Amino acid sequence: MENQLKLKIKIGQVEFEAEGDTNAVTEQRDVFIQSIVPAASSFLDKIQCLEKARTVESPISNQIAQGDVTTPALPYSNTTNNIDWSRTNLVTFLDDYGELTDRDFVLFAAYYNEQKNQDSNYVFSIESVKKYYNDGRRPSYSNNSQLLNMLAKAGLIIDAPNAENNLPKQYIISQKGYKYITNYEPKNKSDKKTKKTVVTKKKIDSVYSSLNADDLNLPNYPIVKNLKTSKEQIFLAMYIITVEKKGEWFKNSDIEYIMPNLFDVHVTKDSVSNAFRQKSWFDTKKAEDDAKSLTHRLLAQAKDFAEKIIAENKE
Repeated sequence: MENQLKLKIKIGQVEFEAEGDTNAVTEQRDVFIQSIVPAASSFLDKIQCLEKARTVESPISNQIAQGDVTTPALPYSNTTNNIDWSRTNLVTFLDDYGELTDRDFVLFAAYYNEQKNQDSNYVFSIESVKKYYNDGRRPSYSNNSQLLNMLAKAGLIIDAPNAENNLPKQYIISQKGYKYITNYEPKNKSDKKTKKTVVTKKKIDSVYSSLNADDLNLPNYPIVKNLKTSKEQIFLAMYIITVEKKGEWFKNSDIEYIMPNLFDVHVTKDSVSNAFRQKSWFDTKKAEDDAKSLTHRLLAQAKDFAEKIIAENKE
């Protein structure tokens, strides 16, 4: 038993323990050292590099120290340390940022609450958004969930740790969100784009607006809406009004009025224009009540076409 050896080595949380023949234990020890020591050394080097990196002052900290930053900086910076939070509310805090969209309002309101509470673990949810609007004295938004989705899609907020375990879902401001706040340039009302005024043309009433279907003796004619094409429908409608002596001149706008209102037929501007393409069938002149429009009257060929329609559709 003289050659027996018991050996125990511990490096961090890694342990090596062996007992037995001296040569066998020594051989196992050498294998252990050769495999674990290089990995442990590499790990320790990385730890040292991280520790050194933490001691290096960031460019943002340098800017703050030199007084170069005039807009709100990252959380708990010197730019907010001089605020008397007991004399500040959400309304006064946001006043320096000018006119905020609803999306930006929610982001800046979350930032305000984080700063005021000096809480690096501050989280917010859809319920928080409701409170923001109340505290900010703004009319409530119709879809608070949409605002949070917009901020998340833009990368300005991210899910809070273990967000899946919390209802309602919780968020935190992302690094991109802090950068957005830091670089934000206040917008005044005058910066908003001027809305373009839409000028609506005055609608010209049809000369046939006082006419009704009972004035046209429609039972004496085929049912206009049962005809196969819009061309046939329009020609027969004009023919009926002409024969019944209720009018003979028709602008495009007149046809657009009489077809749905007197004959229960839907027409489009294109179908009306197409009906007047056979110029030899119409007498055409400028409308007296609208110099930009033309008015049309049925000539013999157009009347013959309408009478043919009537003959082919007799019951």
